[in-house]
Amino acid sequence: AEFWSSRITWNPLEECYEIKGVMPPDEYQSDVNNSAYTAVVAKYSLQFATELASHLKVTVPSEWMKIAEKIKVPYDPMKQYHPEFDGYKSGDVVKQADVVLLGYPLIYPMSSQVRKNDLVIYEAVTDHDGPAMTWSMFAIGWLELKNVSQAQQQLSKCYSNIQEPFKVWSENADGSGAVNFQTGMGGFLQTVLFGYTGFRIMKNYLHFDPTIPDDMGELWITGINYLGNKLKFKFSPEKVTIDLTRPCVLQNSALEVVLTNSGKSFLLNKDQPVSFLLQPGMIQSKCFAASSEQSSKF
Repeated sequence: AEFWSSRITWNPLEECYEIKGVMPPDEYQSDVNNSAYTAVVAKYSLQFATELASHLKVTVPSEWMKIAEKIKVPYDPMKQYHPEFDGYKSGDVVKQADVVLLGYPLIYPMSSQVRKNDLVIYEAVTDHDGPAMTWSMFAIGWLELKNVSQAQQQLSKCYSNIQEPFKVWSENADGSGAVNFQTGMGGFLQTVLFGYTGFRIMKNYLHFDPTIPDDMGELWITGINYLGNKLKFKFSPEKVTIDLTRPCVLQNSALEVVLTNSGKSFLLNKDQPVSFLLQPGMIQSKCFAASSEQSSKF
């Protein structure tokens, strides 16, 4: 937060703070102003530091939140998308995932239409010979929007970076660049863990919104540790099953599943799986839910 507050410049005409002279994730660009990705990361850093300081009863500059609220994140209201930076020209080639990272992993608030526009615009101009992790991020975005065919198309591009005979990942599809490219592997695995499941780790709950292709059969995710509880998930094209395999030893740590559409809830008990039709929902602390409900009454 101290670093970002030292890097901002006030723009009196637009009445916002700018971050100038950065290289965004798109390494084909350098020394640009107001990178969308950089701006959101800076905003979150300032907000997180301020909130953490409040919990720890540590005094931090009040300007941090003011800066966070006024940092410029480029947005084109006519085309309804996020330009990569000030002066980005539509059609310019992009090396790798950049703006699409706003949707995941940054979970920056935007409408489904804007999310789609970002994916469509940057998918068309991203270098086909770019690094391995890029297409995974597009796949996650399309799964978020329930476009399975487009997601599968993007994910399939990742296989070009797996080199025989030992299935070693390379940075580039032709085998060049970094070898045993863990960034590419990580992106691929995140498509499974955060794409098909729709998992998002929020401040007070674990969100899920699964998208399971008909040809997948079932997807099992085991060993998810949330608030000290170990969970197992089974997703099929029709149903979700959640099993609490090891509860937290601390008191008042019971978990519940709450379905987004109906508001219906299920208490999670050890080795007593709960099942419901495929749909979005969240897992939260029963204690937190009760305290939130109680505080809302006053």
